[in-house]
Amino acid sequence: MTSRRDLFAAVPAFAAWLASVKSALAQAAQEPPKQADFLFVQTAKGIAFDRPTGKLTLEGVSPVTVMFSDRPERIAANMKTAAFVPFWSRG
Repeated sequence: MTSRRDLFAAVPAFAAWLASVKSALAQAAQEPPKQADFLFVQTAKGIAFDRPTGKLTLEGVSPVTVMFSDRPERIAANMKTAAFVPFWSRG
């Protein structure tokens, strides 16, 4: 059974813990959110490479492109390759 003495002895430790949590939350609120960098995986049945033009052509491309991220958190998803192709002209 907990006595009043034990309870009053625990109050300063609880107050210190609460202050550290409050400080950590305030610091996290000040930091800008981190943005994930994604890698994309496209599969195909074959490829063709035209050496004079340096053009690589995928043949029999999968209708789905897989994307994933490792940091700041692990994220994995997929999207239709037809929706992914327009991103090639950006970035």
